[in-house]
Amino acid sequence: MPTAHYKPKDSFHVQFAWRLEDGSYLRAIFDAYILDLYPAADKYLVRLTEWIATREDDAEGNTKPQEAMTQAYIQYLPRLVDKRLGLAYEADTGDPLYLRLATLTGEHDFFFRFDGLPELDAEAALGKNKA
Repeated sequence: MPTAHYKPKDSFHVQFAWRLEDGSYLRAIFDAYILDLYPAADKYLVRLTEWIATREDDAEGNTKPQEAMTQAYIQYLPRLVDKRLGLAYEADTGDPLYLRLATLTGEHDFFFRFDGLPELDAEAALGKNKA
């Protein structure tokens, strides 16, 4: 059973990775501030408070130089700062969370589902059975 290694008001770094059309991977690390825990769902409710680092690896796993990174997708990263989202407890290990590219572009609401909701409504939306 997954367990939380952090408690509300703690922070940890979370790494997201997206596979791009050419087979490369865009990776970004954010600081995740824990707003609350939802043990019934094995999730943290976090706010991404800072965009810390970015890199892009080619299809063979080699890190691309900064000037060769895909700017078309990097432009989406700053808008993830201050987003609230639910993350499985396993996200606190530092291992990359591989996401669909649509989550980065906003076509999927993973980073945006709590936009416009007051803090308490977002927390309620994450899980009714808060323990």
